[in-house]
Amino acid sequence: MTTDSIKRAIRLGWDEMSESYQMETRISLDDVHFSPLCPGERELGIIGDVRGKRTLELACGAAQNSIALAKWGADATAIDMSVQQLAKARELAVKEGVALNMIQCDIERLAMLRDQCFDLVISCFGMEFLPDPAACLAETNRLLQDDGMLVIGTVHPLTAFEWDADEEMLRVTDYFNPPVEVWDEPTHDASQNGLTFFRTVSEMFALLAGAGFQVEQVIEPMPYHCADSRREQAPYGGAYWESQRQRLSRVPFAIVYGARKLRSL
Repeated sequence: MTTDSIKRAIRLGWDEMSESYQMETRISLDDVHFSPLCPGERELGIIGDVRGKRTLELACGAAQNSIALAKWGADATAIDMSVQQLAKARELAVKEGVALNMIQCDIERLAMLRDQCFDLVISCFGMEFLPDPAACLAETNRLLQDDGMLVIGTVHPLTAFEWDADEEMLRVTDYFNPPVEVWDEPTHDASQNGLTFFRTVSEMFALLAGAGFQVEQVIEPMPYHCADSRREQAPYGGAYWESQRQRLSRVPFAIVYGARKLRSL
């Protein structure tokens, strides 16, 4: 098992499930999402004003977040390794009447982009598919202006563990060594199964600090209550996520890190 074989399996896996995922998941084109059933940027205000800013979304999927950023006045670039996800992104961008710069590539290998060319980098649900995110974070630092902002939303380490629906509790076996999730089946063109990696909060802090970032915010988004009239405003949802509401209301699904690139000496 090599890093390249894992990333290839993940890319092919997303190519295969892109159509069903986009059909079954409700993702807003007018707000930035961070976690299922939870408030987005309009309410949380993690990113702030993006008018006139150059933004980069890593592991963008169908680029719904970048489309929202472009509508808010950003010069938005979106990157993903899945051809099918980007095809959907192009379709949505045309439908919404926004211009996006789209690139299909590995988010650890961004040599085609020049140094310090972005004001904001965002990635929601992408870091968990990297066997070693250090290379990606180093590239992100290179691409950001001094004091530029990085916002990473990724699966919470507690998501690695089983939820006991009968007892309404999470069974955490070893938080400090969370298991790696092996996707159910290998793709048609790869013998390697896709993998999802869970990282503790301290591990993510160390990765960000090691790449030259200062963490300014850590947010564990909480879903709207089922009786809250605003629940329909959640920018990320769908039938599957509604079926998980009990768990998500007790244990965070995602964790969001807001970090700032330290000034170069």
